[in-house]
Amino acid sequence: MPPGTTTQLIQQLYRLILHEHQQLYAVWQSTDVLQSQYEKVLTPDVVESHLQGRQTVSVRLLQPGTNTAKAGCIDFDAPKDGSDTQALQAVLAQAQKVQQGATDRSLSTYLEFSGRRGFHLWLFADNSLPGATWIRALQNLCYLSGYKPKEIYPATATIANDGKASGRPIRLPCGIHQMSGRRNGFLPEVVEWVDGFPVVPENQVALITEFQQVNAGAIARLAEEKLQDVDKRKVASDFNPKPKTQNLKADFSILSPDEHPACIHYLTTNGAPTDQDYNAVNLTLSRYAITRGFDRTQVESLAERMAQASDHHPTSKLTVDAKLRNFQGTYASARRNPQDYQWSCSYVRASQELVRCGGCTGYVCPFWQWEKPDGDNEAARRAERELLGYILCHPEAGMQEALGIDLPAEGFIATCPSVADEKTPLYLHQLIWEALVTLETAGRELIPSLILAQLEQVLDGKSASPTNIINQAAAYLDELLQMPPCSWDTFVEHLTKVRDTGLRLLAKEQATTATELLGDRLQPVTETLETLINESQNLQRRSASQTLPMVAYSQDLIHDLFGQPQTAIPTPAHWLNHALNGGLHPGRLYVIGAPPGSGKTTWCAWCADEAAKARTPVLYVSFEMGRQQLWVSALSRLAGLNSGLIESKQWDDPDYSNAQWLKQQVAQAIRAYDQQIAEHLTILEAGPEVTAAHLKGVIAQVRRTANLNKNAPVLVVVDYLQLMCCGDEKLDSGANEVLRVSRVATGLKQLARDTNTAVVAISDINKAAYQEALRTGMLDMSALRDSFKIAHAADCIMLLQTGKAQRGNDQPRDQVDLLEERYAGNHLKLRQLQDVRTRFPLNERAKATYARLSLLKNRGGMTAEPMFVYEKAYHRFVPVDLDLGGDNEFEDL
Repeated sequence: MPPGTTTQLIQQLYRLILHEHQQLYAVWQSTDVLQSQYEKVLTPDVVESHLQGRQTVSVRLLQPGTNTAKAGCIDFDAPKDGSDTQALQAVLAQAQKVQQGATDRSLSTYLEFSGRRGFHLWLFADNSLPGATWIRALQNLCYLSGYKPKEIYPATATIANDGKASGRPIRLPCGIHQMSGRRNGFLPEVVEWVDGFPVVPENQVALITEFQQVNAGAIARLAEEKLQDVDKRKVASDFNPKPKTQNLKADFSILSPDEHPACIHYLTTNGAPTDQDYNAVNLTLSRYAITRGFDRTQVESLAERMAQASDHHPTSKLTVDAKLRNFQGTYASARRNPQDYQWSCSYVRASQELVRCGGCTGYVCPFWQWEKPDGDNEAARRAERELLGYILCHPEAGMQEALGIDLPAEGFIATCPSVADEKTPLYLHQLIWEALVTLETAGRELIPSLILAQLEQVLDGKSASPTNIINQAAAYLDELLQMPPCSWDTFVEHLTKVRDTGLRLLAKEQATTATELLGDRLQPVTETLETLINESQNLQRRSASQTLPMVAYSQDLIHDLFGQPQTAIPTPAHWLNHALNGGLHPGRLYVIGAPPGSGKTTWCAWCADEAAKARTPVLYVSFEMGRQQLWVSALSRLAGLNSGLIESKQWDDPDYSNAQWLKQQVAQAIRAYDQQIAEHLTILEAGPEVTAAHLKGVIAQVRRTANLNKNAPVLVVVDYLQLMCCGDEKLDSGANEVLRVSRVATGLKQLARDTNTAVVAISDINKAAYQEALRTGMLDMSALRDSFKIAHAADCIMLLQTGKAQRGNDQPRDQVDLLEERYAGNHLKLRQLQDVRTRFPLNERAKATYARLSLLKNRGGMTAEPMFVYEKAYHRFVPVDLDLGGDNEFEDL
């Protein structure tokens, strides 16, 4: 681009979009990494570099201080990479529709091609307007044009002085797109296309010079316009085609009062599945009863049968009467709002146990509410027939291969005319496959007589004419055995086809179920998202073509071991890092327990601050202390000051002689905190809404804010475990705290694995252990309150002990005394312990005492007892350089 042209273009961009002062921006470091320039402002030189293609710049439309913008923009994106010309043209048509809506209101707007897969519709004002005005005006323009906007710029109504937490910036026009290498720029009224992309005119100056700025008052009036009766169901949302099918309402009218679908038959015969809360199953049964219009006698008969069959369920309601009373309360509540408690297959399919055990027959069920596959498909019928025929002829090789790829039963979609009921198609292939799996799993022969016996057992009580179906299956099995088997290669092709068909159907069902549950305000959104994530991950694992031996992963594992840096997050204590094999490892759950007042929050906050100093993102989830209290403790820690002086603002006391000095010390601590810690530490003031599922989204946001990839190390501290909810409303509000805490512990372990974070959770200890610690100074894993699941879920259990223990009238003994008693016969260790008092004297002003951290469980690491000096008044720990050795043998639990 010639220098003269560049200068003119810079002038036009400043006229229409850019602020002369305090214009914040970001620079694209690569195709997917955008680095905000928090300490810099945009200059004409940077704009020139952008126009010349030397770097790509995005800008924040709002000006700090004024929270106003010269321009606003609506973003329209095509799906995927935009390489589909038809998709890109459809997006342009949508953008032009909104542009026409603006023209109808005498508002001049201008279209820009983003350079890859979308378009920006710009509106320029003759005077700067507040961010909130821009957002409302552009939203109204979209809705009035029949379009639901996805992204609008400015992204937020206000902006911080440094631009942090102010939404994503927008790419400055007339630059080069990092990924496509194409120039983004404004388009003329008539758009030409070459090679599947719109042509951006080279002479952008001539085009932009003609752009008009709209009267700010007109934009403000658009923002204030009240949209009446906007039917958002008719509003388009980007380039999303309408679904081909709608969920069908369940019609049970073909059933007699004593007949029920397979899922209800399962509940009344086998009881409530253990992977669902009993009350959730009560609610499912209530929905069924309300939808069918049952009277009280019919309803309670079903509930009683389910209760009688649910002895195995770990509910707190132990007797049948207690379970029945629990159901009656649930049913009475649901009946008050029957429109909110209608039947849906989604609630049954939420139990993997029920589905796995055959409680739901899927699309075979006549009451299936979603799209059914085309069963009258000759190609599918032939492939499935040859697949089953091969297995019957070569049972060992055939079943080994089929089970190795986790072949889903849902992939057998072909139907056969039923001799029992001509109107109801028979999924005979699926029935035979499920019988084969059951027999193979039980180690039994795959012969027709056993297959038929298994089918008879499955059909008992589920079919009105099981004998006719058994006879039909017997004739079909004879037919399969008489035909010549296909080749091995053809068999493998059939397996792949059936598997892909099944996985696609399962994926569609998951998406539909998720949409339905997310639309139900009675369902906890975090629980629904957690279920969706887990089911998607399970489906993704099933989509692997085969289960591979470890040799297939060798190269990746070797690369991670030798080619990647250490990901452990160091603690401030050398000997603790040594015991932990480098520090706190992502993917692991660390539990620290201590008696009240022993400094467990201080210890975790100290570790969090030190990790933040090392530029590791930290999420501190606090259920007790607020940000202010944790911040004051951190200042006390940094300055070496009694926190009481800071909390009481002692510098304001006219009688305090060191007021000026104290003020300076606190100011220095604040600067150090801002420079070393604040940028990398996020404190979440948690309430009952914060569960392990909720934290997944927060962790993702922490990584996005820090511009890190999804596997970068993050430290998560939960303060503390017993105050956290599990997301199950009945457990969270019930009296069974052991079960709730167990669910929280396993949830935190899963959180660490799923998000690749190191999770440190503080745990309370039980009263008996507390009394024992006061008397003997000894704690073990049984000290953890509600410890059954905590001890199993944790990768590492640490117990912190500070202060002194006292037996009867004996002299109180501190942690050094207690260790000296333990090592009374070891002169080397005794000498090391005696040196501790000389090398690490206690500061009385800091209310210091000796402390030790006992590592009682440490998978892959060592059991050890690192020592510290706990300066309680300063809210900090000082590591003691002491290696007692001896007990430090590697453990593999």
